[in-house]
Amino acid sequence: MKVFITSAFIVCALFQINPVFGNATKSIQEILNAKLDTNKVKSLSDLCWNYRYKSADSALVFGEHALRLAIEINYPKGIAQAYNDMAIIFIDKANFRSATNYLNEAMIIRKQLNDSVGTAALYNKLGIIAQKQGRLKDALQNQIDALKIYQELKQEKYIGYSLNNIAIIHQNLGNHDKALEYHEKALEYRIRLNDREGEATSYGNMANLFSHMHDTVQAINYYEKALELSRELKKDELICANLSNIGNIYMGRKEFNKALGLFNESLRIKEKIGDSKGISSTLSRIGKVYTETGRFNDAAAALKRSLKMAQDAVVLEEELSALLGLAKLKALTHQTDSSFILMGQYIALKDSVYDTRLKQQILDVQTQYETDKLEQDLNLVKKDKEVTEIKLQQRKTEIWLLIFVIISITGAGIFLFYRHQQHQKAAINAERIREQEIRMNAVFQAQEEERRRIAKELHDGIGQTISAIKMNYQSLSGKAVDKELAPDFEKIGKMLENAGAEVRSISHQMLPKELEQFGLVPAVEGMLSLNLENAPLKYQFEHSGFTERIGSQIELAMFRILQELISNVIKHSKANLLTVQLVKLKSHVVLNVTDNGIGFDVECQEKNGIGLLNIASRIDAIKGHLHYESEPGKGTSVTIRTPIV
Repeated sequence: MKVFITSAFIVCALFQINPVFGNATKSIQEILNAKLDTNKVKSLSDLCWNYRYKSADSALVFGEHALRLAIEINYPKGIAQAYNDMAIIFIDKANFRSATNYLNEAMIIRKQLNDSVGTAALYNKLGIIAQKQGRLKDALQNQIDALKIYQELKQEKYIGYSLNNIAIIHQNLGNHDKALEYHEKALEYRIRLNDREGEATSYGNMANLFSHMHDTVQAINYYEKALELSRELKKDELICANLSNIGNIYMGRKEFNKALGLFNESLRIKEKIGDSKGISSTLSRIGKVYTETGRFNDAAAALKRSLKMAQDAVVLEEELSALLGLAKLKALTHQTDSSFILMGQYIALKDSVYDTRLKQQILDVQTQYETDKLEQDLNLVKKDKEVTEIKLQQRKTEIWLLIFVIISITGAGIFLFYRHQQHQKAAINAERIREQEIRMNAVFQAQEEERRRIAKELHDGIGQTISAIKMNYQSLSGKAVDKELAPDFEKIGKMLENAGAEVRSISHQMLPKELEQFGLVPAVEGMLSLNLENAPLKYQFEHSGFTERIGSQIELAMFRILQELISNVIKHSKANLLTVQLVKLKSHVVLNVTDNGIGFDVECQEKNGIGLLNIASRIDAIKGHLHYESEPGKGTSVTIRTPIV
């Protein structure tokens, strides 16, 4: 009878919460009427997960029913799974206290079952909660605990996920270089395992990082890679996420037509899969685009629909966004009364959300205080008994204390000696690195000085000599009487002209005047024109942000690196199109060189290629970061990021 009442409650709740689920009632009823066993618990857990994006309240009803039945038949794995599923729903609802309690209950069971993979997954979710609450150090520790378990189990797929999560936390901590390092490690695992979905996730997260750093060129590049893989995999949620992210960037750039096209495509997919929360969020973005472009009627329709979807699905963040968008629209169309009313609703709802979360935080603190107080009271009860035991053990303790002091002094001496040795080793290593940097810079400086000397001698010595010979030759050729010798004189004249041009070209390559006089961008334009103007290889050069000069050492290093890269493309790539992008950000300079040639195996080339080793040495000298992307037959992309000192 108890089970029947619960089943009836679930069916009624579904019709009350979201009537459009009526088509699925028959299959749900079959599950509820099924025999009470582990399969029924699993089916209810599946329903809890499947209703996550449709109705959080319905999902919780299924999860609670699965938990009750699992407890009734003493099915520990099912109990842990039900706690896990409901915790995820509470995370979506920002009820982090309930989510944490459920995850801790699941953790106890997983450890009792020696379920290492399940335990690691719970550490992962606890880390996500800590991250959402702003407890980033706790979040990082939880993710590291998960990573250790996966490494012990050699679960490379999940190692990649943990590395990805750690990268995101470093991004939130502001450690952008560290975040990029962990993202690249995660991507390496996923590519090696042919984890295409994981690879798409890594590209998306790397794009998020570049977007956070305001490097929209790289952000769009990685979002498009993620989108391409998502389409291949037919992963609708990933496709929508990447479409929205690219749309947000175009919206920030005021390229509203591009943004609108992407948002509309995302909306069509979300409507197909029935993602109420996603539909509301996307409609809100579309409404903002229409508002910015003056299409106020279309904006009003989109924002009103977004608000209705958000209210039906009880997703407060989207409801707030839609209310604010409508208030702004009404203000722009001079409907001040309506705008005032909508802003009042927005402020009231925002205060309600803030008040609810504040009360929850206060409740968490109060619960912790009461727990600590209860432990103190228990300690007081035990204190009298412990005093008696302490007196009996006092003499023995004193003896052990003496032994401990002796061992501690000995250990401290050993530790201090070891620490002193480690400090000496660290100092020696630091000095070696500094000396290597000095030697490397000295080598590069000597090379540049030698280039200047040779260029000067070529220009002032051989170049002047050739010019003098040419002038004398022209004087003699004008006096020549024998017409039969005229072709020979003309041939010699062309040879002298070609020799002079070649000397000037070599001199310019060794010491480009544009670099010293005007800076990096004009020097690159001159080099590309000189090397590729008459070549079958077409090129494109894009640059931005260079409103003032950067350090001469960085300019020279980036110029020489680009020379080496272009030389490699001409000699080895068999490409017919080369793209060079040079971007100056607030604290970094980014150089990207991409060709559509035959590509190469990066690992083999990095070990054996002299040119790539030279490039790496120059990048190390300016404390830059080098990243290759290449596969045989798929072209090559090289990105160099260096800080502006």
